[in-house]
Amino acid sequence: MVAGDTSALEKIKEESPVEGDGKLQSGPPETGEKEITTDKKMVTGKKALRVSGYEEYAELFLKIQLTGTRRQTYIHDSLYRVIAEVLPVIAPDMSVPTFVNNVLSDHLERYQDVINEMYNRKATKKPVQWKK
Repeated sequence: MVAGDTSALEKIKEESPVEGDGKLQSGPPETGEKEITTDKKMVTGKKALRVSGYEEYAELFLKIQLTGTRRQTYIHDSLYRVIAEVLPVIAPDMSVPTFVNNVLSDHLERYQDVINEMYNRKATKKPVQWKK
């Protein structure tokens, strides 16, 4: 399994925080179009981000966004199998590595402040001791 190098991350459209019940809802709304609603809890637990509707999900995750140098990495077999089963139906031209790139890019963009804070806390606990 090959996943892309995150050094080529592109800006991903930010979502507005929306409150919800955290349940997966599917079924045709009144417009006749199916809608999927999921909540993604922020690390702080104070806000929930929601991706609702096929178009928004496709815009975030089913679009080929990263190109360039790639690096090999591994994901759990069960995750790979689920993604490999679903992608040919929902995004026939997309590969598993491209989908994983999109999901990871969104995650890193969304949680960059939290990740940076965690990194800075741990990095400053053990300052580098330079030899004199």
